[in-house]
Order: sequence, then C-alpha cells, then structure tokens
Amino acid sequence: MQTLDFTMEEQDVISRCDTPEKVQEFLNGLDYNFEEDAVKTWRSFRGVLQHGEAHCLEAALTAAAILSQHGLPPIIICMEASDIDHNIFVFREGGKFGSVAKSRQVELHGRPPTFRTYRDLVMSYYSDYYNWFTQDRSDITLRGWTLVDLDIFSQNWITAEDISFIEEHLYSVPYKRLFPEDSDSFYYSLKDGGIVPVK
Repeated sequence: MQTLDFTMEEQDVISRCDTPEKVQEFLNGLDYNFEEDAVKTWRSFRGVLQHGEAHCLEAALTAAAILSQHGLPPIIICMEASDIDHNIFVFREGGKFGSVAKSRQVELHGRPPTFRTYRDLVMSYYSDYYNWFTQDRSDITLRGWTLVDLDIFSQNWITAEDISFIEEHLYSVPYKRLFPEDSDSFYYSLKDGGIVPVK
C-alpha cells in the first residue's frame, strides 16, 4: 500500500466509509461528471473530493482508494461496450463478488456480493447495458471485460492530479469476450424476448 498524506477531508471520508455499502452511498451523493465541453478528466480520489463529482472510472478509483485503506484489494473491472465503457470497483465478501459503481444509468450502479465469479458479476449488468445514445433498451451493447489490480501501478493513483496512465493501461490490455470465442458475433441484442447475435 502506498504511504500517502491525506487531507482532513479525505481522512474523514475514509473513516466514515469503511464498507462497500457506505462507499456506494457516498458515491450516490456525488454529481455525475459529464465532462462538460468534451474536456476529458481523469481524477483521483483527491480530485473527486475537490470537484464533488465523478464519472464511472473516477468513482471506481475513489472506491478503490477508500476501501484499500480498510484492507480490501484495489481491484477494478472495465466493461467494454459498443457505445460507452463502464468501470466498477469489485470486492469479495463471504466468498461472493459484489461491486461499487457510479453511472449515467442508475441500473449500472453497484451490486451486492451475491455473485460466484467475476463473469457472473459482469453478466448481472448485461440486460441493463443498453445503448446510451439511442436509449433503445433492446440494443444491448456490453461486449467484454478486463480486471485490473491497481497495485500493479508504481505511480500514485490515489491523490495524484493526473491519472491518465490508468486510462492508457485500459486501452492496452486484452478483454475477455462475454460469449464464446467461436461466436461470429462480439455482442448480442435483446429482441423479441431472446438474445440475438449482432453481426
């Protein structure tokens, strides 16, 4: 674990948010960072507190920053989609996996620890992961996922001003397809009550 000098505000949040449920409640109270004027932001836990808002990656990293101070491994999952990717913090409790997350869509927020595998957890988002741009709920856009242990980074990702190196890492790593490798389709849609492959 990195040795960091936390501000009093940061220490207070860390002290109060000592469980995934409390961190989820804290994130729910933040505004969503829509990155106005198309200006990309890659804020750490410190930056999120300073601005009072977070997009999904910033929220996942904030959850990892807080809960790593309580002994949980700083692990996130990036879910790849045909429209907008989504990032979540993942944790294990009682042998099952859950998540802490923030999204434009409330359906893509965190999950309780009830899932047997990481893939099961990711699949719990599947039917709610519809096209953000068209709002067509039958156009399911989730394609695959990758897991990242933030301990691999030597750089400070908790309080640094710029953490774009994490974004660069997410673009460079392989993703696991949700469906079999021999499938002709990389993702599927929900049509007429069933799952239909999309070419």
